[in-house]
Amino acid sequence: MSPWIIEDSGISNESIIQNGNRLFCGNGFMGYRGTVDEADKTDMTGLIVNGIYDRHEDKWREPVNFPNPLFLSLQYKNETLSLKHNALTAHLQSLDFQYGLYSRKTQWTLSEAQVTVETQRFVSMSHKNLLCLKYQITSTKDVTLGVDFSIDEKVYDANGPHFEIDKRDVSIIKDSLCEKLSGHTLETKSPFAVCCLTNLTEKKISIKAGVPETILVYASVITALDHQSDVLKSAGEQVLAAKKIGYEDLLKSHKSAWNLIWEDGDVQIEGDSEAQRNLRYSLYHLQSIAPRERTALSIPARGLSAQTYKGAVFWDTELFIFPYFLYSAPEVAREFIEYRIKTLEGAKRKARQYGYEGAFYAWESQENGDDACSDYNVTDVFTKRPVRTYFRDKQIHINAAIVYSICQYVDVTGDDSILKDGGYEVIFECAKFYASRCVYIPFKTRYEVHDVIGPDEYHERVNNNAYTSRMILFTLQKALEFSAQADSNSALKKTAFKKILPLVQDICKKLYIPLPSNLQTVKNVVPQFDSYFDLEDCSLETVRSRILNPKEYWGGANGVAAHTQIIKQADTVVMLNHFSDEYDSQILSANYDYYNPRTEHGSSLSACMYGLLACKIGRTSDALEFFKKTSLVDITGNSKQWAGLVYIGGTHPAAQGGSWMMVVLGFCGLSFKNKKIHIKPQLPENWKKVSFTANAMGEKYKVTVTKDGYELCKK
Repeated sequence: MSPWIIEDSGISNESIIQNGNRLFCGNGFMGYRGTVDEADKTDMTGLIVNGIYDRHEDKWREPVNFPNPLFLSLQYKNETLSLKHNALTAHLQSLDFQYGLYSRKTQWTLSEAQVTVETQRFVSMSHKNLLCLKYQITSTKDVTLGVDFSIDEKVYDANGPHFEIDKRDVSIIKDSLCEKLSGHTLETKSPFAVCCLTNLTEKKISIKAGVPETILVYASVITALDHQSDVLKSAGEQVLAAKKIGYEDLLKSHKSAWNLIWEDGDVQIEGDSEAQRNLRYSLYHLQSIAPRERTALSIPARGLSAQTYKGAVFWDTELFIFPYFLYSAPEVAREFIEYRIKTLEGAKRKARQYGYEGAFYAWESQENGDDACSDYNVTDVFTKRPVRTYFRDKQIHINAAIVYSICQYVDVTGDDSILKDGGYEVIFECAKFYASRCVYIPFKTRYEVHDVIGPDEYHERVNNNAYTSRMILFTLQKALEFSAQADSNSALKKTAFKKILPLVQDICKKLYIPLPSNLQTVKNVVPQFDSYFDLEDCSLETVRSRILNPKEYWGGANGVAAHTQIIKQADTVVMLNHFSDEYDSQILSANYDYYNPRTEHGSSLSACMYGLLACKIGRTSDALEFFKKTSLVDITGNSKQWAGLVYIGGTHPAAQGGSWMMVVLGFCGLSFKNKKIHIKPQLPENWKKVSFTANAMGEKYKVTVTKDGYELCKK
């Protein structure tokens, strides 16, 4: 088993789709799915640029899948040599995730000869608009093959089409064929251009026995986000410059850029090679989609791997992805906050739509902050009718996740300029929304939070969800704290937050947060929401036995889990992780023991949260199993693919971030309090040492953790 390479020989339809995710390459500007060179839209090919969206008719708005400039196929006797061709005799695809290098080696045994194709490609980390491909053909005998290397504009779309081609141009430039096309998206008329340059000029190629024939392709993608007045001209200039540099030198600079990333982004585990490999694979995916050289962009819930979940940014980014970049690359973490600052107006529009004050951030946020979440996110597998869901309306905890990340950033980095650059406004507007959303109950002389959905989406429209309420209190308390700072005056005036200070103070004193139960059967367990303990208390196996269709949705009004205590993912457990200092070990253990067997872990966000709590209560062996679960989600491809009849496949950045959190925050016990790094080691039995970089208060530290202690050195 190579420490940096994964391989797969699968050629089934399922394998092709899964490898598109598993062998993904990206550079933060764009992502390219791990499909073979001759793949077409039936194989779900994908080239997605971060921050470009489009809506076709009344379908879901989603990322634009751009024309594919790396399409290249061979023909033999007018038949395409593909993974489905009956002459296929060997095939292997791989990804070197140290450097984001995709490779394939495929062999066909034809009537005349045995033909082998070996390719390598990368999405350049040093030149953000470039993709490069080296395609080598060898044959055991002389053979003539047809070659198709045009830009493929017939791309896969979940809810498309999303663009129109305005101009296509093919020309020969210095013994190279250059193909350029320009177009625009349909909804916003956003211009783009795609260009490819190859050293092959003919549609037929004669291969000599035993003599490799190499085709080089340089491709560029330019969009309106590149601020070019002439995107077509810019795309052409990019590929000509790439050819002048040459493939090998481009590869060298690409690797150098990755080496710089790994200097601070790597985590080294000694004593468990499998854990090391799985963690690095997770970190590779995060680094491949991190926005660099861009302004105010974030990371969607499926990264840049697919149009799944409409390419939207969820709470995943702030709570599961943000911590890794906060400590390893705080400049990227800041981008996530700047994205929320940029989209504040969209959040304010949403609050007004629902009749509330302040800002209500989108559950599924795209480039302008408006909510892409549908009122009907699930289709009933039996009636084929859309089912009304309330994710958009009731998952108000998104605001608190954003505020939580801003406060983390300021605390750990010491960089409070983000507050003056818009962070104050975000915090005050989020607090205003919560102040207008809380309900005062006179008979109980307290405020409550009604009609919400917590992280567990199987139970909709509940009252006093413990996680949501506690995070609201955190937000309101932080808003009060920041309102007392002199440099927040302009934001106080702009948001008119000062006018509601007495109300916010009163809510902070009287907001109801569910307490651990005193009932003997559920002693010390915090109820997930009002009347949770009154629901049917049955096993996960019992609920699973009631399923009539493997694709049916477990939640909503009629879901098999909705009327039981079985939950989708960590909910109260997330709260206990965030505020573990407020609870003793007995309460933490009781909640872990109660909720774990009642959790389906139907979301990739769940395992790491249980793993972190397991670390806090000293159950390291349990935590290791949860680490395996979260770190294996994408490297194995074994993940949930359907919600009802909706495909939800793709990569899982939240689980990848959860892998880092489990190792660094969990097993190594990293925390930051009182402007100091703290380490509380709790390494698994076979782990000898863990080393990682931690940025804090403007300093960079090399942290080395063993079972016996730790070492902290400035880098």
